[in-house]
Amino acid sequence: MLKGAGVSLALPFLDIMKPLETLAATVPGAPTSPKRVAFVYTPNGFWQPDFVPTKAGVGWEMPKSLKGLERLRNDFSIVTGLDRKFAGGTSTHGQCCSCWLSSSPADEALDAGFPTNRTVDQFLASELGANTMLPSLELSCVDFNDNKESRYYESVSWYGPGFAANTEKDPQLVFRRLFGKPDPRTSSVLDAVLDEAKALRGELGYNDRQKLEEYMQSVRATERRIELSKIAMAKRSKPPIPEPKGIPEDRSEYIRLMADLMFLAFQLDLTRVATLVVDPERWATPRMYHGVFDKPIEHHKLTHSKEEGSKEKLQKIDAFHVEQYAYMIEKLKQIQTEDGGSLFDETSLIMGSGISDGDKHDFADLQVLMAGGQIRRGEHIKFQGERPLADLWLTTLNRHGVQQERFADSERLIPNIFV
Repeated sequence: MLKGAGVSLALPFLDIMKPLETLAATVPGAPTSPKRVAFVYTPNGFWQPDFVPTKAGVGWEMPKSLKGLERLRNDFSIVTGLDRKFAGGTSTHGQCCSCWLSSSPADEALDAGFPTNRTVDQFLASELGANTMLPSLELSCVDFNDNKESRYYESVSWYGPGFAANTEKDPQLVFRRLFGKPDPRTSSVLDAVLDEAKALRGELGYNDRQKLEEYMQSVRATERRIELSKIAMAKRSKPPIPEPKGIPEDRSEYIRLMADLMFLAFQLDLTRVATLVVDPERWATPRMYHGVFDKPIEHHKLTHSKEEGSKEKLQKIDAFHVEQYAYMIEKLKQIQTEDGGSLFDETSLIMGSGISDGDKHDFADLQVLMAGGQIRRGEHIKFQGERPLADLWLTTLNRHGVQQERFADSERLIPNIFV
């Protein structure tokens, strides 16, 4: 029954009336053991000589910037040789972050010259997030308050051309979003909307009735999210960690806290898809890398610097980001799931940058670190010649239940990324 303002309306039996646990089991492609995917973005590319292994396959020597992963050699693989194409007429760095997960063709400039489009995480959210409180979670460690760049330099997740997903940067607000109580007023507002729709239906023509039905479906979807949030709330009567006090001053602590919140959302099945932007592209504000340098450093400026010692500093920044990735792997391995395994085995953790060489502004030969889930581990998977990055995203989609024949400028699936 739909109830509101003292009126009840009998309806035929619908999927929305089923218990949510049953509904989850009947969603086409819904995994019996939930799959999660997390994308971690780092800016300005990597200092290539100290980041890319010289040998492909197994048994390769760990480059200097990847030494922080030595203890986890059998838990991750590095993929190299994947390419993206630059769309002329817009900023190079603006296309790094904003197009990393969309990989749209250069001639598909649907957003004021930028080839932004729906990103791979949002395709995954439509499938993996169908039965979670949050379809996806977008986080960012960009705590600069001097907005020197536009959204293209710090937005990695997009709903479509020109529509970037809003990111949360304050750990305290992320915590409240995950553990706050649903607003009890919302359900009554939805009931009122449905009553209004019922009253209007008989007065509308065919096309307007179709539009109204689409609108009501969106209302029902929202109502279902509210019910999911209530069920999630019942499962987490007491938050397992204390509420953060805000943004930590220490850079490493900040990134790791955001990763902890992301994985906590995975553990409690509040979401199954997430993105985390470590830092923005090209931002001119100096960044303090605690424990690495004794004063703030401007990352982007270093990529173009010819001064003595600049490349060594770039290598240290890369190594710092790799250490955070290593922390994330170890954190996932520590979290136990209900079936006795670890969250690491159910999560694909993917880290990379939208540009390879920050000095040359090179979109070719991108590097991607991949760990967890059913990802092939312990290898350097190197592609020769031109191979679109979109092939990797197409393979990731299909491996996680989103059946696609093409994605962006993809050509074909990659057979040896997942086992």
